[in-house]
Amino acid sequence: MRVSACITTRNRTKKLDACLEALWNSQVKPHIVVVSDDSPEVEVQQANLQVVQKYPGTRYVLGPRRGVCANRNNAVNSIPESETEFVAFVDDDICVQSDFIALAINRYAQMSVEQKKSTILTGTSYDGDGARLLPAKLTFQGHFCPTDDIPQTVVIHAALFPRHFFTQEQWDENIFFGYEDAELCLRAIKRGYKILYCPELQVRGIAEDSTLEVGTTGIGGLSNYELHIEAARLYIGIKRYKDLFPNFWKLVAFIILYFLQMTKYLLQKRAIQAWPEILRRSRIQKLLLPSGI
Repeated sequence: MRVSACITTRNRTKKLDACLEALWNSQVKPHIVVVSDDSPEVEVQQANLQVVQKYPGTRYVLGPRRGVCANRNNAVNSIPESETEFVAFVDDDICVQSDFIALAINRYAQMSVEQKKSTILTGTSYDGDGARLLPAKLTFQGHFCPTDDIPQTVVIHAALFPRHFFTQEQWDENIFFGYEDAELCLRAIKRGYKILYCPELQVRGIAEDSTLEVGTTGIGGLSNYELHIEAARLYIGIKRYKDLFPNFWKLVAFIILYFLQMTKYLLQKRAIQAWPEILRRSRIQKLLLPSGI
């Protein structure tokens, strides 16, 4: 069973080096590693390429610079389905544990052929302070919440997908950043995939400055990161109840609650002027207008 990894990076050469070192120090080596580089400066791109060249078996491709989803598609599409059975998505500020790939293969080895094709594994991510990020379920309003049942979402940095899933589906590039893994998991569940939590699969964050860098500031008391997160939650909520699991009354209720709660939140943050920007970034016209214009 071949396991490959997609690394998305932007302006973090030293952390990319640490990420790659951890992957290639694995007990079972990845079959292929692709680095998709969204760094806008040529100097940074060249520095990242030099890092990649230290690790044979790693491919370097320039990213599309249209957000994390487009960058992940760029990476996974650089690994044909014929070249690997499973794929992991690892950001440049993440180090996988040395037994991550070996333990994942062991889990898949216990499954039937059909189970392997329809099972997504997810583990646990630890930040620099030791706090755990676990798989979760989605509330009605699209927030992550803990669950003891079968999870609806993965911890994306500690997850493995059957590669053929990305022949069926791609990351939704209308989402620039935020909840994009939850949206992808909703589509996987709709297709009949199962998410299996494997606590032995562990990764660790290696960065303190892992907030989103997109070259713009926030609005009022709302950071640029929060603007993207709330815009994504609006887009995904509408897509969830309109297209993925259609329910007219849930759709109406979600929209009403979202706008009431968001208005209250923006008033508290003294950022009511952020409403137009949230709507612009959400790209909900792609869902609501037949032409998508």
